[in-house]
Amino acid sequence: MRIAIVAESFLPLMNGVTHSILRVLEHLEGQGHDVLVIAPSTHTVAEFAAPAEVVHGATVHRLPAVPLAGYTNVRVAMGGVYRVKRILADYAPDVVHLASPFVLGWRAVQAA
Repeated sequence: MRIAIVAESFLPLMNGVTHSILRVLEHLEGQGHDVLVIAPSTHTVAEFAAPAEVVHGATVHRLPAVPLAGYTNVRVAMGGVYRVKRILADYAPDVVHLASPFVLGWRAVQAA
């Protein structure tokens, strides 16, 4: 099964959401599923030119992001629904899972 996980936070930020996603990825990898994680970028433009990250067998697609006011370690993905729609259309998932939906999660709802 092809599964897209849309994450408002992900590595290197370690919080409850990230921890839960990592456990889900471990399980899905063990079951042989094909998984894509869509998450905010960490900091640099250079990461968009870097090869795709792979975490527990899942490809991680990063979107440009800015720090959340008052919570500089939390980043909020930028870009409209069309960017998320294109990523989902290219991947063609059977399931889209929203992990802690906020801004990016809402874009994924609109795109799906």
